[in-house]
Amino acid sequence: MKVCIITNIPSPYRVDLFNHLIDKSIYDINIIYSSKNEDNRFWKIDKVLLKNSSFLKSKTIKIRTKMDYKYIHIPFNIIAKLNDIKPDIVIGSEYNPTIVEAFIWCKLKKVKYISWSDGTLNSEKNINNIQLILRKLICREANALIASSTATKMAQLKYGAKEERIFISLLTVDINKYLIERDYSRSNKTPKLLYVGSLIKRKGLDLLFDAISLVNYEFVLNVVGEGEEIHNLEDQVQNLGIREKIKFLGYLQQNELKKLYAESDIFVLPTREDCFGLVILEAMCAGLPIICSKYADGVLDLICEGENGFIIEPYNSKQLANTIQNLLNNPEKIKAMGKSSYTRVGNFTLENVLKGFDGALKYVFKIESL
Repeated sequence: MKVCIITNIPSPYRVDLFNHLIDKSIYDINIIYSSKNEDNRFWKIDKVLLKNSSFLKSKTIKIRTKMDYKYIHIPFNIIAKLNDIKPDIVIGSEYNPTIVEAFIWCKLKKVKYISWSDGTLNSEKNINNIQLILRKLICREANALIASSTATKMAQLKYGAKEERIFISLLTVDINKYLIERDYSRSNKTPKLLYVGSLIKRKGLDLLFDAISLVNYEFVLNVVGEGEEIHNLEDQVQNLGIREKIKFLGYLQQNELKKLYAESDIFVLPTREDCFGLVILEAMCAGLPIICSKYADGVLDLICEGENGFIIEPYNSKQLANTIQNLLNNPEKIKAMGKSSYTRVGNFTLENVLKGFDGALKYVFKIESL
């Protein structure tokens, strides 16, 4: 059986997932990307890693949103590509123009279609009526659905999907690349907090800095990432009088980042909105306790409140400050929660995550054979 997966760009975590699927699957897997990259992504992908992959001819439109940029890829040859591959099943990621064309092609050709999404009711709260109609149509008509989180499943149900057709395949990284056996007997003289992500309004660093100004403790926050808010954030740090506590490190490649995870004590993600928050999982692989915004929609699957982390309201500066302060005041709690984080990452191995894909494919093939 031939399976075609369509997604936007070859992000590192997706490439790892696809390669594992290709290597382990009984199916003939083909990957189609709408574009090679987006200008807010700094990662580098070795072309050798792009197995069974092809790229569409497309035009990318960049749209400014309230807190970020959105990229829409307009495909020129998705129909021709599908006609050439002749898949038995198409797995389409999200609900963009490429996916809508592919969905229509599947309907016309009587090819089974699986809808795959990271989106949540929170991340999609500002969609327009046309986007809502498309989601409802695809979720109701898809032969099966793959959800990247519990929150995504809730969205698919809201859009009209039948629960028995939904299979959860948690968003993940290749955790073997991030696992660090931490020496918990070692501790930093000055505790090190860590943030990893884009320096954009959506990520909520300004909210974190407001909270840090209220924390009465000597520590350092290392900020990893680049983005358009850098100058505003530097000005804010200066105005709040916390310059000695904040270090802007820019973008780091994986080997440098892994070293920094190993040297850190606490991971903080104050985001205003995230479909999941994969950096949380990376930090858990390093055995770090997590302080995370409730607006990172992966928290339902990643964090057990009080065991490996705390889920906070980032707009409540006092609550966030108190959470940081209380954890810094309790080094043994930091170690215990870090150990719990490390234990929980076993749920996110590629083998476990791909059970959702396997379940969706078997469900569709079973229907086909009836």
